Order: sequence, then structure tokens, then C-alpha cells
Amino acid sequence: MRSDRKNREHKKQKKNRFCRIVAVIYSILIICFIGLFLWLNVLPAKYLYPLIGILIVISVFIVPVMYSKRGKPSRKRGAAIFAILLIVAFGVGTYYLGSTIGFLGEITKIGEAKEDFYLIVNADSKYEEASELSGKTVQACADSDSAYAEARNKLKNEISIKYKYLDKLPDVLDNLLNKKAEAIFISAASYESMKGQDSSLEEKTKIIYTVSVAVKNKSRTSHVKVTKEPFNVLVSGLDITGSIDNVSRSDVNMVITVNPKSKHILITSIPRDYYINLPGKGATDKLTHSGLYGVQETVGAVEDFMGIEINYYAKVNYSTVIKLVDAIGGIDIESPYAFNTHGMNEKYSFVKGHNHLDGSKALAYSRERQSWVDGDMRRNENQQLILEAIIKKASNSTTILSEYTSILNAIKGNLETDLSKDDMTSLIKMQLNDMSGWTIEKQALKGEPASRFCYSLGLNASVVLPDEAMIAEALDKIMQVKDET
Repeated sequence: MRSDRKNREHKKQKKNRFCRIVAVIYSILIICFIGLFLWLNVLPAKYLYPLIGILIVISVFIVPVMYSKRGKPSRKRGAAIFAILLIVAFGVGTYYLGSTIGFLGEITKIGEAKEDFYLIVNADSKYEEASELSGKTVQACADSDSAYAEARNKLKNEISIKYKYLDKLPDVLDNLLNKKAEAIFISAASYESMKGQDSSLEEKTKIIYTVSVAVKNKSRTSHVKVTKEPFNVLVSGLDITGSIDNVSRSDVNMVITVNPKSKHILITSIPRDYYINLPGKGATDKLTHSGLYGVQETVGAVEDFMGIEINYYAKVNYSTVIKLVDAIGGIDIESPYAFNTHGMNEKYSFVKGHNHLDGSKALAYSRERQSWVDGDMRRNENQQLILEAIIKKASNSTTILSEYTSILNAIKGNLETDLSKDDMTSLIKMQLNDMSGWTIEKQALKGEPASRFCYSLGLNASVVLPDEAMIAEALDKIMQVKDET
């Protein structure tokens, strides 16, 4: 008898210990869950306070029961089971909140802007490392740009070389290819632009050293209260895959005007070849080449020629489109025409009317320009169509709930923005508070084809001359949307 009593007492103590452990784990998780929710600050007060109240009431009922030494076994068992279910729910919720916080921190983490310069030799050159050129003469352009001068001096100090300066950048490259120079030193921007003119250039040359110089231009964006004031976001789409930290040509340029009061979004597309002033260089070039000098150069260029204030920027690339569209299960568009893609690794065909697109097809649809005479202009319209479809699909409540982590993982590492964490969470809170729909409109700038001198190329190239009357009309529309109440 005494032995049976001891066994029962031992079992009771084990159950009590188990319940207390569950109570402690439950308490820690609920504190973490509520703390993260408050820190993230995305839930409107009308949802947040009732949720916290309900959780506190539930906790008041179950935690004391589990921690009590004398509670009824059946009540303690029921409380423990309920607590375990909530522990699982809080664990999942804490994971989602943590992922969101990490995501917001990742996309708003802006690295130091820098400009790269390349030491280049012919592909068949005997030189493999920069040190092998010590004491040799390297050809460079007689460019007074301060970043270029700093880079030349840095390289000279590192490997003790001499420079021969030429007046024109194309002559520098020609001398290398014609074996009149053993090596040249030019900006990465110029090299990448020249690759666009000569697709075989990468095969003919090799980069043996890179010098990086910090870009001294400060942020030009002017932030506002995003839930109360209208604002402009410049979307700069780079023509590369991989890390969003890399600089490249800005092939997609859109100004997204957002009025949070009227729930109105206006998308204004700008041709990639618009002939504009590079404010940081004091020179003229194509808009697409501004991306080679950093996103702030693109921001400044757009502000100058359009006469508007850019409040924020969002930098994306090919990887962003592919991964995001795949994460939301594809998008549906109504194409105004049938066409086939050209100049891409994989060929696609699109029909007039309804098309369901995965990530790769969405990118191909937005990149195609050879199917039409007005290639760039038509491509701008297609990019707007893709962006509108992504916004509608991604903002759908069903998509957000079912593909939440997939969307975050798709964008993380493939998007950079100077929208702050507070800006984004306040916009999310505003949307959750009223759940109202948005009106989306589109407009596209156009111009006349021409040939003009481009700074990054050092020679004349095909450009699009801005249509001043069309820019004025577009600006009027932007102001109209911003003035709505």
C-alpha cells in the first residue's frame, strides 16, 4: 500500500513538473510573440488590443492552473493540452514575425555606394595579375572626373605604373584591341556600356584588377509621412541577375506616384535611352547608363529632367521579377498582341488575350523589344502591364496568407529600398485597417530617336530625345494624383 502511494505521488509530481515546464515555455513564447508584434507595429489598434486582451485572459486562466500543486488533474491536463496547441501557434507566429523583421532589415540595409574601375588587357595577353605590369605604361582617358582621378592614383601607388593619356575613350579601347597598348584603365561603367555596343568585347578582353572608389554623392531622396502625404518612388530595374548590390544599367525606370488618401497609384514609365544629364558627372548620356554610377545618380537624373521630387527609390533586377512572380504562383495578363521573344536564351511565344506567366515568362514579356518598330516604347507599356499584375496578385489577401514566407524569401536579397521599416509597416497597418482597394493608372513617356554623344561610351550612340510636351502632360497628371484628397 505504502509503495502504491509512493508511486502515485511520484507520478503526480512528474505531471506537476511537466505542467510547470509547459507553463514556463508558454509564458516565454507569449511574451516573445506579443513583444515582436508590438515592435513590428503592423496591426491596427482595433485588431491589436483585442488580440492582446484575449491572449492575456487565456493566459490568466491556464497558467495558474498548470502551475498549481493542488489543481484537479483533469483541469491541469486540459490546460496543458490547450497550452501546447498555443505554443505551436505562437512558435509559428514568432517565426513569421521574426522572418518579417529580418526581411525588412535586409531590404533597407543600404551598402556604401562605390564606383569600380578596371585594369584590362587583351584576352590572349601574358599578363594575369596587376603586379606583373609594374613599371609598364597603361593607357587611360584624359578625363577630369574626380572618381576616375582618385582610382588612377590609387592604382599607380599600388603597382607603380605610368599613364599615357588619350583624349577619347574609344581610342583607348581601340589601342588595346589593336595591340597598341598592353593594358588600359577605364571605369566599369564605360566597359559595361561598351559591351552593350560590342557583344564580343568580353571575349576579346580580360579584367585583371578592380579598383573601387567610394561614391561621394549623398542621398537625393526626400522622405515624407507615407500614410498621410503623397509620394514618388523611383523603381530602377537593373539588367542583371544575382546580388542587388551590383551596379549595372538601369533598363527599367518607373516613377510610382502614390496617394495614400485617395488610394491612387500612377505608374509613369521612362524610356531607358532617354537622353539626360548625369548630375554627378556634369555630362550627358542615356538614362540607362546612370545606373552604372549608382541608383542615386538615376534618382538625380530623373528629378532634374522631370522637375519632380523623388521621395524614395526601389532597386530591383531580373532575379527579383523571376522569384517574386514564381512565389505568388504566377500572374495573369491580357496581352494586346501576339509575339515571340528574340535574343534570349529561351524563346517564348505569347498569344493575344489571356496569358498565364511564371517568373521566367514574365521577365521575357517585359524585356522584349525587337518585335516592334517602337521597341523601347512598347516595352515600357509591357513592363507596366507586368507590374500591375504583380501588384494585384501580391496584394490579394489570399495570396499574402498562403505564400507569405515564399514572397519574403523571393524578395529578400533581390530588393533594395530607402523606404524605412517604419514607412513600410505603417503602410501595411493602413491597408489592414481599411482593406480598401487601390486605383492603378499608367502613362508612358516617349520621344524621338537620334544619335548623340554619350559620356560613358565616349562616342555617339542611339538615344531617345525627350518629348518636352509629353513630359509636361505627364507631370500635370502626377500633380493631379498628388493633389487628390
